[in-house]
Amino acid sequence: MTIFQLIMLGGSAYFAFKIYEHIQTLQDPEQNNETQGSSSIDVVVDEPRTADAFSTFDSQTLIEKADNARENNDLDKAIALYREANIKEPQNAEVLFKMGYTLSQADRNEEALEYLLESIEADNENPFAYKTISEVYTELGDEEKADEYYKKAKELDEDI
Repeated sequence: MTIFQLIMLGGSAYFAFKIYEHIQTLQDPEQNNETQGSSSIDVVVDEPRTADAFSTFDSQTLIEKADNARENNDLDKAIALYREANIKEPQNAEVLFKMGYTLSQADRNEEALEYLLESIEADNENPFAYKTISEVYTELGDEEKADEYYKKAKELDEDI
């Protein structure tokens, strides 16, 4: 092989590795634990992930990609992209609401409730967040809280 070919091979391997790293960030950690079942493989995380560990997309691009995934009913991909957007732009009310809404669609109501409550802390004027919280509480069997949040949603928007 010539030196040029070796350089091209090395460059290709580097970019393939970077793509592989990015694809790994799109997987939902909870899903990995479920699919491993009773396997003896333990996942060890040395350091918490930072925004630098993820893709080079900005948070708005990630939100758009997640919205498309959610519309195509690829909820796991949407959740992973919303998580990444949330890391890049913490406490963004839009991301928190969409994450909670998508988790509720995936019947992960406990997690959904956490994100939805965070979203109304960041923006307490979103009637859809209150309505979705009401629906999650209904699913969880807490009608009193469901009514409370539904009334708040109606106060903010009569058409809900």
